[in-house]
Amino acid sequence: MKSILRIAVSSLLIIYLLLEIDWHVIGSAFLQINASIYILSTLIALICPVFSALKYRQLIKDTSISLSVPRLIAINYISRFYALLIPSALGPEAVRWYKVTKNRQGRSFFLASTMLERIFFLLTLLAFGAVPLFFYSENHQIIAARHQLAPLLITAFLLLTCGLIFFIFPGAQKKLNQLILKYFPALKQTKLDQFLKNFEVKQSMRSLAGPLLALSLLWQFFFIARMFFLFLSLHLPLTFIDVTWMGSLVLLLQVLPISFAGIGVREGAYAYLFTLFNLPPEKGVLIGILFFTQMLVFSAIGAVLNLFET
Repeated sequence: MKSILRIAVSSLLIIYLLLEIDWHVIGSAFLQINASIYILSTLIALICPVFSALKYRQLIKDTSISLSVPRLIAINYISRFYALLIPSALGPEAVRWYKVTKNRQGRSFFLASTMLERIFFLLTLLAFGAVPLFFYSENHQIIAARHQLAPLLITAFLLLTCGLIFFIFPGAQKKLNQLILKYFPALKQTKLDQFLKNFEVKQSMRSLAGPLLALSLLWQFFFIARMFFLFLSLHLPLTFIDVTWMGSLVLLLQVLPISFAGIGVREGAYAYLFTLFNLPPEKGVLIGILFFTQMLVFSAIGAVLNLFET
């Protein structure tokens, strides 16, 4: 049912864009794309999975799960392939969890590690999406958008901070487990009880926080560089700061499991944000389409790796 709803949301957004957007403008803009700069953007995008793999390698170091960085990179690409088939923002993480823990111990531990990595990832996205908005003092449309977004961004920050506190303080984890068993005593000595007891990151946060933050920032830098050259391939008059917060906020929006592979949401968001700079919304839609073509490149690599693995 959820999958059907997400496909429906994507379909409705696509229909809306088909009716509201001048596709002749998109066609003419597509013909003006600087192919070499687009390829450079795609090559930069292909580097990003390396940093994700290094983060997971840091998380599983000295645990029962032993996988090399190249293997983790391959799993990252394979998860991107399945992301197109699983209509959920959590699809890639679910595939990664299955591929890493299949026929091994540490399933609950790796799930906790995945959630911790996602929290660092989302907090970084949130920071790069929100902070640059305060550098605009003359663009009244962006100032108005900033006020509208502020409650949502603050709420997201508080929720992510609560999640981070859960992993930083072991006492919070134990307290939550005790509350669950108190109100659901039938869960004692069950598989779920064992799962909850193992739902923790094995390494100390003191040793993990620095590397995870550094790798998240490196991933973010390469992501912004990728988006900057993607924007540049369309000859858009936007600065690095503009690309930073727009790219980060739209990617943050794609995390919400409300559409199929972000289709429609991504293109509509860019179309709206471009109007804040008095740019044609059609070019925003085209940026979303070009971003999706890069996702297809990821998926093609993942499909080949998955085929050889099978």
